[in-house]
Amino acid sequence: MILYRYLLKDIFSHTVAVSLVFLFVVLSSRSIQYLEQVTRGELSSELVFWVILFRLPEFLELIIPFSFFLALVLVIGRICSDNEMIILEQNGFSNSRLLKLFLSSGLLIAFITGFLSFWVSPFFKENLDKIYQVTNFEDNFNSIQPGKFVILDDRSVIFAQDKEDNILSNIFLKLPEQEGTPSRNFLTAKRSYISKENPNLLLFEDGLSFNEDKTNQIEMQFESLSMNFRNDFFRNQDVKQVDLTKVKHSSLEKLWQISIPLLCLISVVLALPLSRVKPRQGRYAKILPSIFVFMTYLGLLLLVKGWIEEGSVTFPSSLLLVHAFFFLLGLFLLFRLSRLRG
Repeated sequence: MILYRYLLKDIFSHTVAVSLVFLFVVLSSRSIQYLEQVTRGELSSELVFWVILFRLPEFLELIIPFSFFLALVLVIGRICSDNEMIILEQNGFSNSRLLKLFLSSGLLIAFITGFLSFWVSPFFKENLDKIYQVTNFEDNFNSIQPGKFVILDDRSVIFAQDKEDNILSNIFLKLPEQEGTPSRNFLTAKRSYISKENPNLLLFEDGLSFNEDKTNQIEMQFESLSMNFRNDFFRNQDVKQVDLTKVKHSSLEKLWQISIPLLCLISVVLALPLSRVKPRQGRYAKILPSIFVFMTYLGLLLLVKGWIEEGSVTFPSSLLLVHAFFFLLGLFLLFRLSRLRG
């Protein structure tokens, strides 16, 4: 039990230390990117902290497996170079027993990353999307300059003759095209402003609405009219196509959520044979080759995920094929190591 505690403590201390270093690097680089977006006017300065906070679990999903793998490589390399592995083997610690020990720690890391992937990250991402949706429309509306035509995110076009305290005067609004056909729907109003109760709701006062389709023309005067820029302009989308896209995206998300814990477990099978060094060879001798294998593994997962999202690959379970390949590679390397030492 003392040897178990000694090895597990070493592994987890290295994992935490490496995770903190990489987390600092990632947060620093991301902060610079977000600040550049602020200077270009693409992101509100008030949102930078919340964007980083809500994306933190997403960063940890990839940082923790890599840190755990690197910790295994460092610990195994150290005990091999310091001849501690020989002592462990003399006390009955075969490769299979060491593998079971490292897999137990891998299960804990897989549980942590699975918790982040299945529950924490989706919850944070949903809240971040809500903030983006509200803020993007508010930023677009507040950036409207009088006397200029402005294209909003939903492809509608708005023009205001005057503006005072974020209240537009003498507005012209052309609604977006529907099903690829030019839109002939527009409205005019004397005043327009964002509702205080609902930031996605745009209110118009004292105006005229004109709607035309293939058979009818409707002209309507109004004293007050509200439009929800989050929902109203997208009601005519193809529901079947949207549902199909959601189902495909949902299945991909589930597979990706499973992929992260699998990555932690399979990395144990890869780390043990990849990090074994000869006595007095140097504990860092196998770090670069091991990192190359792990980054190839992770890079292929991200590449296949991107292909599935783009539609280049229509088989979402392709992610599992990547896991299967590297799992078999790990088993082959373990078998080869056992043959060489046997």
